[in-house]
Amino acid sequence: MPRSEPSKADQELIHHARAQGYAVSASQLERWRRRGLLPQPTRVYRGRHGTASVYPDGTSDLVCALARHSAPGRRSDDLALLAFFDGADVPEAALKLAIARAYFNSRHRHENVVAQAAACVPEGWESVLGKEYETAEAEARTELAKGGRAVRQMRINLRRLPDLAGAPQREVDERLVGVLVGLNRLRLPEDDHEFMADLSAALAFDCAQDDDDVFAVWEYAAISHSSQMARYEETSPEERFDLLLGMSREDLCDLRKEVRTAVDQMWHRATWGLEPEADLSRPWMARHSACMLMEWMSARQVQLGKVSLADRYFLSLGHLELCCLAAERSAGEIWQHPVGEGRAGFIARTTGLRHGT
Repeated sequence: MPRSEPSKADQELIHHARAQGYAVSASQLERWRRRGLLPQPTRVYRGRHGTASVYPDGTSDLVCALARHSAPGRRSDDLALLAFFDGADVPEAALKLAIARAYFNSRHRHENVVAQAAACVPEGWESVLGKEYETAEAEARTELAKGGRAVRQMRINLRRLPDLAGAPQREVDERLVGVLVGLNRLRLPEDDHEFMADLSAALAFDCAQDDDDVFAVWEYAAISHSSQMARYEETSPEERFDLLLGMSREDLCDLRKEVRTAVDQMWHRATWGLEPEADLSRPWMARHSACMLMEWMSARQVQLGKVSLADRYFLSLGHLELCCLAAERSAGEIWQHPVGEGRAGFIARTTGLRHGT
């Protein structure tokens, strides 16, 4: 609890927040300051009126953003990221720490799991398919084991193929691994018609979806393929961390705008124009957006030409569609088209209800 009455500067913040519908207390302001989420006020000389505490511009909007996303037990890092992607000017130190923790913790866990998967490759196999392929397969099997939204939806999409409609999940998953391997390779294997047919079915560009998880599929594909289209250059975690530390507030705000635009455009496309903006008010979405920001912060250093993150993802999805169409025309009659009979027909076909089984 505050040891004395709130300062005039704090009272102004409290009154502004309450005018916007947020019940903020002096003790809450003190907690946020202690956690680095609010800047410290500075003393300003006012001539014969003495001195006064003054907060930087934008602090009142920051308080409203923190109040809007505050919840019991919510971590400081999540609150910083939620407020930041809501457009608030979060103190630089707290923001950079939150971005770094979200990105490097996730990256470290993922790399450990991938390394464990790669270690399971039988001795001698690596020389047959190559290290690059084995790394891509380790990534693919890691994604399959995690069973995220994109993986679950791609599995559903693959079952639209006639030969997988009633197949056991093990068989579907092996085909799904093939799709994920191709997306994780350094270059898309466009000359493999079987892979391209499965990729086309997994991405389901050709039919409307009634589930928002299609957004996760397209986002995964866009991120993966945009890396395949770009110039490949490895950077170390230390280099990425140093790059983040050197980012100015203006640079971070520019990156935020690019990430928001990219996420909103993909969400708008995934919902077939029904929702123009993605909901970044959930902690996992804010952490995911922070990881995208870190990846793009590094990737744009080697990106050929001036292109935004949204353009990069849009172009990668467009290129994937073109690749699938080109592979279909090249394959001709051997191309396996998904069955587009709708939800009722799909349920009947895959459960055997149509045949009374």
